[in-house]
Amino acid sequence: MGLFLPHTLLPGAALKHLSIKAFDKNTADQLSMLSDRVRLCKQLVTLSCPSLDWAAWKHLSDLPTLVEVRIREVCGYDAPPLPLDRHIVDLPPFLNLTALSFTVERAAYVTTILQHSQFPSLKTFRIMIEVMSSTEAEQLFCALSCCKKNLEQLIVVLNEYNDIQHNYLKAITHLLCFTQLRFLQLDCLDSCIYLDNNLLLEAMAAWPYIHTLKIEDCGIRPCVTFRGLFTAIHQCPQLESLRVLINTVNIDIDPDAKPTQHTSLRTLDLETPESPIGNAEVLARIILNWLPCVDQVNKVADDWEPWDEVNAYLTSLRDVRRVMGDAPNT
Repeated sequence: MGLFLPHTLLPGAALKHLSIKAFDKNTADQLSMLSDRVRLCKQLVTLSCPSLDWAAWKHLSDLPTLVEVRIREVCGYDAPPLPLDRHIVDLPPFLNLTALSFTVERAAYVTTILQHSQFPSLKTFRIMIEVMSSTEAEQLFCALSCCKKNLEQLIVVLNEYNDIQHNYLKAITHLLCFTQLRFLQLDCLDSCIYLDNNLLLEAMAAWPYIHTLKIEDCGIRPCVTFRGLFTAIHQCPQLESLRVLINTVNIDIDPDAKPTQHTSLRTLDLETPESPIGNAEVLARIILNWLPCVDQVNKVADDWEPWDEVNAYLTSLRDVRRVMGDAPNT
């Protein structure tokens, strides 16, 4: 369904999948009618639409058929998000909802919903936020902790982090209680996520089932070293894909030391402010010895160029091993 019009939904309509994607000025003018119309749908399975009022959320919580909800705020056209500051009471549990997604300007709308709802079956949570302060971040992650026992996939994309004191975003600390995580992606395009060796080790120990970890920020002083990285990932034997900011200046691993190999990691994306990267041959030997199933670094990432020389050495060293009959079984 492209546009929302008054005649689109009939009373008692047996719609199972409702998607409202296209917006123009006329659509924005009709947003106040959207919640009333959604409440006419008694058998929804999936819903994708602009922001809803509290009565509509109450209706959705009563639908046993509902498994996925995606909310995208309408920005522009003088269409502010619907307020949730009136008539708010705790909602019945969303018993079978497994996926919940938001695209919003600020986090307050989402935080309020999480604070007054229960999602016992939620497996996937995605949120894209335009601007968020440190206080808003803490409130959001605290509210999301209601799903800590069952959430498996979490994606947070933040375009602008607004902190008066220019503090790091301490998102990872708030997520340590999510012990069932399999997939975690934190993209903070205008901020620095706090992460050092100790916190990475604590996080890996807290997420024993994780197979994909992507932490992307604009930090210019990476605190995670290769020794810290290798120590941490051995807490997660199922880890297959990793993206973090790494210190490539302080090489704290002896390339000739006997490695403790991690054999499930195959995709390695390492961010670094250094370009080109020094000690390319040493880094290639370390990666080859400790991560035998990683054939290239940043091979699918946008910032692969700094790793060109490292990858060239990786290819050369692997070819030598293959010729000598000592290639690892990948």
